[in-house]
Amino acid sequence: MAELKARRDAYRATVVYKLGSAAGAGVKWRRTTVPTLESDAAIRALAARTGAQIGAWLVDDADETELERCEGRWRPTVRALAAAPGGVGQVPSMEESLEAFVRHVMPMERARITRRKYATHRLTVLTWAVWKGVLKDMLPMSTDAFRAFLWDALAFESTVSVLKHCVNAIKAWHRRLEMPVPADGPGDYRRLTTSLARFQGTPRRLIFPLHARAVRKLLLLPVPEHAACGGVRGGCRACREFLHKWRDCLLGAVATISCSRCAEAGALQACDLWVDFDLEAGYLRWAGGAALNVKIRKNDQFRQGHQPRLGVPRDPRLHVVKQLLAFMRAVGNGPRQGCTKRAEPQCPCPVCPPLFPRSSDRGQSFDLSRLPTAGEASVMVVRGLGHVGFNTALF
Repeated sequence: MAELKARRDAYRATVVYKLGSAAGAGVKWRRTTVPTLESDAAIRALAARTGAQIGAWLVDDADETELERCEGRWRPTVRALAAAPGGVGQVPSMEESLEAFVRHVMPMERARITRRKYATHRLTVLTWAVWKGVLKDMLPMSTDAFRAFLWDALAFESTVSVLKHCVNAIKAWHRRLEMPVPADGPGDYRRLTTSLARFQGTPRRLIFPLHARAVRKLLLLPVPEHAACGGVRGGCRACREFLHKWRDCLLGAVATISCSRCAEAGALQACDLWVDFDLEAGYLRWAGGAALNVKIRKNDQFRQGHQPRLGVPRDPRLHVVKQLLAFMRAVGNGPRQGCTKRAEPQCPCPVCPPLFPRSSDRGQSFDLSRLPTAGEASVMVVRGLGHVGFNTALF
């Protein structure tokens, strides 16, 4: 560890020395395996001073585009972006149309989180180029420079996952710029990943998936025994606490049954539960079931969303749809008047609350104003497993 720290310190010192006056007063570094500058400002200044043509490397496409920010309501957004200053009769030039397509549409070929990771890896490559003194030769990056970078990254004990992310980021950016891609011959990528497979990282902590027995126990969460009361509206503390535990268990069960990630299940709104959806189409055996309108699925190449089904079990105690409806009645987070979900199923509804709302006021009430984050939904699921007696360290 001491040798690795010394290597990192020497690397940073060399980069700062070669940046010279471009480094400014204080250079900040990212927490990455291969030392990486926090900002590309110093590299821009160095490139301007030395005449290095690396502007294309520094294009930042990690932020949300206007078409992503509109959350599915793309028609008015496109109308606003395509509006010409001179009116509808003005014909935009070829360059203007191309520039608009590159800025607003091309970044969406990858999810925003992937673009952010790739931007970090591109900055890692540029920091390495400053250290190596080859900034002028980085566009396009030759196969020899590509392999040299991977070797130097290995010197910082980079694992195969880090190396593959770097490889993919470099290749993707060259394809985006329509430039020759390093190590892009037939079979090159397979041979490269095979040779890098030896550099495995520390094994991850074993995490068990939720299984059928876990889902059954989640749906059989017992109401705690207590004296006759007026329920949550009557101020019963036991009933109020049970509602929050019930929310945790229902989220875990629904996410598992529908094969949804925590982010996908947490993003469900009350109007995304389509009860008797298949019955309306004449499928009688699905009476009492429901479809879940998952707006965005990871790896959904066509961005069409998905509607997994919640069926009717033989054991009425495990009827997840009835439990969801009962939970919504108790919390008061049912669909609202003015709901737009059926008209725009791929867009967030502006009036309906979350299906699994966050706890607020230290567990005294529910926050119906915003959806839980992926991290909050994950915590709910793990907490639900704890409610039914599982060791949550294993999930």
